[in-house]
Amino acid sequence: YEWHSSEFGDYCLIFPEDQPDLFLPDHVNKLLDFSESKGALAIPHHVGYKLGWRGANWKYFRSSASPVVEVFSEHGCTESDRSPYPMIRHSNGGRSTANTIQVQLARGLRFGFVASSDDHRGYPGAYGEGLVGVWAEELSSKALFDAIKARRTYAATGDRIALDVKLNGHPMGAHIPATSDREIDVTVEGQDPIAMVELLRNNRVIERHFPEDTLEETSQLPGQAKCRIQYGWGPWADLDMGRICHWDMTIKLEKGRFLKALQCFQSAPFEETLRDRMRIVSPQEIHLQSNTTRENCYGEDPTKALVLALDADPEAVLEVELRQPSKQVISTQLSSLLEDNVVTFTGVFTSESFIIHRLVTPDEFSASIRWQDRVTSGGPDCYYVRVTQANGHLAWSSPIWVG
Repeated sequence: YEWHSSEFGDYCLIFPEDQPDLFLPDHVNKLLDFSESKGALAIPHHVGYKLGWRGANWKYFRSSASPVVEVFSEHGCTESDRSPYPMIRHSNGGRSTANTIQVQLARGLRFGFVASSDDHRGYPGAYGEGLVGVWAEELSSKALFDAIKARRTYAATGDRIALDVKLNGHPMGAHIPATSDREIDVTVEGQDPIAMVELLRNNRVIERHFPEDTLEETSQLPGQAKCRIQYGWGPWADLDMGRICHWDMTIKLEKGRFLKALQCFQSAPFEETLRDRMRIVSPQEIHLQSNTTRENCYGEDPTKALVLALDADPEAVLEVELRQPSKQVISTQLSSLLEDNVVTFTGVFTSESFIIHRLVTPDEFSASIRWQDRVTSGGPDCYYVRVTQANGHLAWSSPIWVG
């Protein structure tokens, strides 16, 4: 549950077991005592609002109860007051510099990073509203809690960017003894071309990697790639033409196979009868039933998408058979998607449309980097990595502290 306080800021409490009672004390110290007694996570929420206006009261921060802190949510990004994704979606005002994440790291506070939604629609994983990645030993409640408490976490805005960072072999979230020589290894797998990977030490960027600098001149099949199929758009609600569009499509791949399908499903429209459903029928066929609308869509984005990881021959053909909102079949040579996308409308003007985006190749969506840093000062020093994709989605690793 979420505990609100103008004075102390909001906390999201997550328990390892069922918690039948809401404990609603009048002071944050009582809340944090209760959280620790239950083995729960007390995660500071939308911390960047002004102190006294439901921003975090960092005076009472307790790392044992709050091993991780929210750096991004549906409210916006709180890394700094100049970061992308400003806090403009709610009535709490904008970001207060003194309450942002980097200021607290500079003060010496130690915590990992998470991102999470806050749209109150009960839609786990709502696209674009924040996700947490957890490096856990296994997919179990205990392993997840252990990993989060150890700060082996990273935050992402929407696309499920996989991010692994180690410093002298130690994972994100670690504290390591003082040493002058630091070797930082970064592995990234994005869902769109990676525009930039940055290494920050003590909140200052000390290294940048641009994958496009090392791209092959021409990408070719056979091999692996990622293809995003995005659908929605439709008529403007401002023209009193808003509606819910029902989608039913089958996606087939000839002379290739699907390796994975990642869903980019935002929370609108959301009713019990409007569930998004994707089924992998076979390595060559995926069935999708979904719904899009401009009315109450998140971030004024009236689209949803699938990101398809695939392995295909040069002669492979991708086919989209649409049954709703109109009946049509679109086929394209996969190799042609290296250079051009396919935009298809389902009817006359104001009708919905869908795009088969250009392929993203491994040298575009992945990066493996090793940076060397030598520091002779006493420290302590705080390192973290920030990833930016071409489509604007971001990911942040939890910090690693030296000294």
